[in-house]
Amino acid sequence: MSGEKGAVAIIGAPLALGQSLTGVEQAPQALRQAGLAQAIAELGYEVIDEGDLALPSAKDESYRPHPFVSLQPERTNQIPRGLHYAYEVGQACRLIAQEVERRAVKGCFPLTLGGDHSIALGSIPGLLRVRPNTALLWIDAHGDFNTPETSPSGNLHGMPLAALLGYTRPGLPCFDWLHEAQPKPLLTPDRVALVGIRSLDSGERHLLRQAGVHVYSMSAIDRYGIGPIMERALAAINPKEELGYHVSFDIDAMDPREAPGTGTTARGGLTYREGHTILEMLAATGKLGSMDLVEVNPKLDHDNLTVSLATELIASALGKAIF
Repeated sequence: MSGEKGAVAIIGAPLALGQSLTGVEQAPQALRQAGLAQAIAELGYEVIDEGDLALPSAKDESYRPHPFVSLQPERTNQIPRGLHYAYEVGQACRLIAQEVERRAVKGCFPLTLGGDHSIALGSIPGLLRVRPNTALLWIDAHGDFNTPETSPSGNLHGMPLAALLGYTRPGLPCFDWLHEAQPKPLLTPDRVALVGIRSLDSGERHLLRQAGVHVYSMSAIDRYGIGPIMERALAAINPKEELGYHVSFDIDAMDPREAPGTGTTARGGLTYREGHTILEMLAATGKLGSMDLVEVNPKLDHDNLTVSLATELIASALGKAIF
């Protein structure tokens, strides 16, 4: 049976420099140990896994949140003050983009395992180089729509969506490889929907409204239900049903009772059933071609609950269903 549905390429992207906690770099290996490859193979896919990409890391005791620091201090004067590890994140995302592009060219389903959500600045550009007709579902507790000017933390995991829509140009010089290859924004707001939002900084709230991105908060989900909200979101970003989908799923979209193992928990998130419904509905379209799963931090997990949930969610995205 294995391989009948094509190939899923597992891309380990153990990047932890987009935020301030260690541990998230352990997620790809933790997901493997939880049986991810077997779960995918049981659904009829060929599994391709060449291990984790060799990305910049910070393993020493000096890795702490503070005003701008880089592992390459000679580049400090080229980077806006307040950004953490901008050079390293930029170089890591370049490598991620290259690997996702390589797998997408071969017709695989690229499954990129973070790491923190800054990896989307690699996975999504890499995918769009091959599949430009793609709409984006961003499942997250947060908007990730800050810029270097609006970010209260300077952490790049809070900026990827704004960067993908062009709101950081030319403010991220460490992403010259991206700007030069794609001088215009990679995505337009009409092709992007945020689902599960429940925590926005004031600056990104303003930018999201200005951009016209489709935002579906937890309040809307509570009022209308996850099924109708997903129907609205898919119709909004793909009204003619002619585009494929990429889903970038931040595990902190789930309620902390379901997923305690993440660095930026926020109460009142998606339930277990709502998380699976989102991905089951995407799978049912037959148009989901790629996925990020990010922000799982095994060091913060309880009884492997978050790692196990992440594995189950990926299976739902790939078509696992009750009946």
